[in-house]
Amino acid sequence: LIDIGELRHVWRVSRFEFSVSMVAFAGVLLLGILKGVMVAVVISMLLLIRRAAHPHVAFLGRIPGTLNYSDIGRNPDNEAVPGALVFRVEASLLYFNVDHVRAAVWEKIRAAAAPPKLVVCDLSISPAVDLAGVRMLAALHKELQAAGIRLRLVAAHATARDILRAEGLEESVGYFGRRISVADVIDEFQG
Repeated sequence: LIDIGELRHVWRVSRFEFSVSMVAFAGVLLLGILKGVMVAVVISMLLLIRRAAHPHVAFLGRIPGTLNYSDIGRNPDNEAVPGALVFRVEASLLYFNVDHVRAAVWEKIRAAAAPPKLVVCDLSISPAVDLAGVRMLAALHKELQAAGIRLRLVAAHATARDILRAEGLEESVGYFGRRISVADVIDEFQG
């Protein structure tokens, strides 16, 4: 009934999933099969919601020799763009995580030796943006503008572009259609 080899594999691959499996195991032992599985499901859902509320905000740099950008934290050889801060939220921008995202961006700006002149938000892996997400981006734009920093958005998915445009964000931050990339915005900034 217990596959130790598989448990070791889950431990190596994902500590998160190992934790959930241990909760399910303990729940079944202590409460019985049905109640134990129900406890595991509830705990799993709470952990998933917690993870979604605190998504990874990746700060990007140019991959040497390319026009592509990726997470500097995972790839320290990436080249930071002088005067610019590029970030990517690795989740949808939703009402329960927008404060976390905004705080992460401001924390990075405050930690910089010199404040950036440009902040680029790459929405390429954010499949959805709700109204709270749009309003956070609009508020971030106003705060950055007051600090003399320009905000640009790039690579938003179709439904995200629709809501961003409906709230009038394109008029204030500039074009963010499907044909503009981080590299395009950075080239324009450096040019």
